[in-house]
Amino acid sequence: MRKENKGMSNFSYKKTTTTSMKVAGIIDTDNMTIDVDGEVKKLATLFADFNGGGVELNVKIKEEDELDEPSESEE
Repeated sequence: MRKENKGMSNFSYKKTTTTSMKVAGIIDTDNMTIDVDGEVKKLATLFADFNGGGVELNVKIKEEDELDEPSESEE
């Protein structure tokens, strides 16, 4: 009797193309725009090429605080 290897054999042959966009700026969700170096861009226009597709969105907020330079403490 011959054993079958169900789930053990797998073959996949495919070509994957990824289109990506990275935009950094100040977002205005009320107007659905983003300010990139003083130029306001509509999010609908930026995302038009992705319309109807499955997308993954990542949002990152970066905050910086100026700190005092460390100094030697006198003992």
